[in-house]
Amino acid sequence: MRLLKQEKKALAHALAGVNGEVYLYGSRTDDSKKGGDIDVLVFARVDSPYRLSQDISVRFRMECDEKIDVLVVNPDSIPESQKSFISLIQEDAVAIQ
Repeated sequence: MRLLKQEKKALAHALAGVNGEVYLYGSRTDDSKKGGDIDVLVFARVDSPYRLSQDISVRFRMECDEKIDVLVVNPDSIPESQKSFISLIQEDAVAIQ
C-alpha cells in the first residue's frame, strides 16, 4: 500500500467514526507504481452514501492536500448494474479498516 505517513494520518482522521468495511483500491495498492489519487471503497449501512462520501472527502482534504475518490456502497442494496464493478474493485483492494 503506497501511502505517505501524512496521507495515512489524514485517512484515519477522515474515517474516524465510520461504521463499515473500508478498502483502498486502484494504483495506490501497487507499490511499483507512482502517483495517482487515493481511491477508497466503503461498505456502510447508511441512508445517504453520497453524504458519507462527501464527509469523508472533506475531512481528508482538511488534513492533506491530495486527491481522494470515495465510493460508499450500502452492502444490503448494491444495484445489479454495479455488482460486477464492485467485484472488480475488490479483487485487488486492500482492507484499511
